[in-house]
Amino acid sequence: MKSILSSNERKPETARRLTFASALLLLVSLLGAGCACCSKMKSSTKSLPEPTVLDESVEALKKQFNADTSKPRVLALFSPTCGGCIYGAKALQHEAQKFPEIVERADVMIVWMAMLESDNEREARKAVRKFDFEGAHHFYDGERRIGTRLMAEQFPNAVRDALEILPRDHELREMLESRKDLPPEKMPMWDAVLVFPPGVKWEERSPAPIWWTKQTSFIGEEKPGKMTAVFWKKSTRQPPVNSDWYLEAREAWRVSGDANNGIRQP
Repeated sequence: MKSILSSNERKPETARRLTFASALLLLVSLLGAGCACCSKMKSSTKSLPEPTVLDESVEALKKQFNADTSKPRVLALFSPTCGGCIYGAKALQHEAQKFPEIVERADVMIVWMAMLESDNEREARKAVRKFDFEGAHHFYDGERRIGTRLMAEQFPNAVRDALEILPRDHELREMLESRKDLPPEKMPMWDAVLVFPPGVKWEERSPAPIWWTKQTSFIGEEKPGKMTAVFWKKSTRQPPVNSDWYLEAREAWRVSGDANNGIRQP
């Protein structure tokens, strides 16, 4: 039986059906797109960075240090909970992200050392995830072995050298006097960044850095670019200078870039 509705009367019903079908198709498309998007996001998720725990031999660090001797090596030594060290790690990360072309041509190692009672592997892991950047390799040194070795092998006379050149009334003199007879394991190198030139290898003995800086006091305020701390740098026979970790980190990357270009440090 033929419909008694005219073509004009059938149009609203047809339009409603088309509208419903279109909406259903759009919903399916959106759901499909959403799943594809989520799938894409899941597949691109990066695993969280983890520090390599160093044993007594510190072979893991040596292996990374010697992996490509054609590059300069940048080595940072920080406590994962010390305020001054955290500021230094933040500065190193910030400046690294400003100069990716320099960082790409260097081998970067950050050793998180247990220097304070609050330092442990868990805190080191948290610091790694917060201050990681492209190209950085992280390690955890629960026994301060790296800092102790560097102090014993590269800076054995650091305190006595410093006492020879510091004025009698210098603010650091009393502290250094109390440490002049301590063995390296009692005053390891830390809160520091060292740069090593291309060509050197870490074998039985650590190589000598071409540049280094160590924060010796921190005022407790983060003011990038201002004078926030006292640093000993380049030579233990030079007096310490007022500086800031952002300035020191920038200089570390500059020295690394110069080393790649064969420019010697004064």
